[in-house]
Amino acid sequence: MSERLVIRLGSDAGQSIPWITWSEEQQTVISSGVLPGADGLSSLSERAGGRPVEVLVDSSALTLTEVTLPAKAQRQALKALPFMLEDELAQDVDQLHFVTGPREGDQLSVVAVPHGQLQRWLGWLEQAELPVKKIVPDVLALALVEETELSVLQLEQQLLVRSGAGSGMVLEPDWLALMADNLQGEGRPWALFTPLELPEGIEAAPQPLELPMQALAEGFVRTPVNLLTGAYAPAKELSKLVSTWTRVGIAAAVVLVLVLAHRGLSWYQLEQERTALRAEGERIYKQLFPQERRVPNPRSQLEAKVRALGGAGASGQLLPMMADLESAFAQLPEVRPTGIRFDGNRSEIRLQLTGKDFAQFERFKELASAHFNVESGAINNDQDGVSGVMTLRAKG
Repeated sequence: MSERLVIRLGSDAGQSIPWITWSEEQQTVISSGVLPGADGLSSLSERAGGRPVEVLVDSSALTLTEVTLPAKAQRQALKALPFMLEDELAQDVDQLHFVTGPREGDQLSVVAVPHGQLQRWLGWLEQAELPVKKIVPDVLALALVEETELSVLQLEQQLLVRSGAGSGMVLEPDWLALMADNLQGEGRPWALFTPLELPEGIEAAPQPLELPMQALAEGFVRTPVNLLTGAYAPAKELSKLVSTWTRVGIAAAVVLVLVLAHRGLSWYQLEQERTALRAEGERIYKQLFPQERRVPNPRSQLEAKVRALGGAGASGQLLPMMADLESAFAQLPEVRPTGIRFDGNRSEIRLQLTGKDFAQFERFKELASAHFNVESGAINNDQDGVSGVMTLRAKG
């Protein structure tokens, strides 16, 4: 999906929150606005729809710095990174979350953000039901322009100043003249993304005028830092389920094959095919669970495995629901399930899918909607195709 919802969060709940819906394909703004504070974030959940939610945060609430760290020693020294910066940080390092950024020679850029601040941002987003996989400091989404000293953009009542690949700061507009001598290095022009009056002696390099949030939305994909690392990484939340998802995904794929074959056998009532199916099911079951010698009923045993892996809520509803997806998978053979999570109490299936392109995902969603209420999650695109999550709930 080429459309993205980009939100910029302030350091406190009462600070205004600008947002924009940006189409990467059309290179145009679909909609934009400003919320009065964090309490209004829930109004964006419907607008987000299936779009990826990308979050910028106020860089004045964190510290952008750098440390001298030779590349050869980086792996060993990263654990000691907080203590290497302890003297120049105002807060106790135990209260800070550290994220490494780009490297220039032996200089490694580092972002330090208070755990409490990052947890507040995540709490606002969770309460508004806005899932997010990437959070970046707003100044690092501002583009660097060749042959210029630095980039400057005014957002609300703040000036975002980016001075390097992993460096920058946030200033009050009145402070720009006071900081000019410190910011001016080699005497090159400053790239201005919003009209500003620069201090005397500094040449301006005006950039195409556009909404401030548009400039940041365009630069978001090139940001070199994601604050959601370590304990905050989305993958960390899923790691507890990886083992279960893997086995459930394999088992569910086999269940789907058995369901399709079973329906065909019931239509034609061919005893020979029934025998062949049973033998194939037993072979696949033994391949998945080689430690089990006796397989008197592979289908029933496999259902038991799915219930065990899916948790206490799993029930016999899974097979009829999967059967309702038969047509969608048959029409789109390149859309394949790689993981499944079933909640019997909510009559809900969460599918992790891979496919060839976004169009296939949209077609699969359309076909599945005949039987389910479908909610699309974030869809990722890479060289192997697209992947994403769909949540299907039984209608009625």
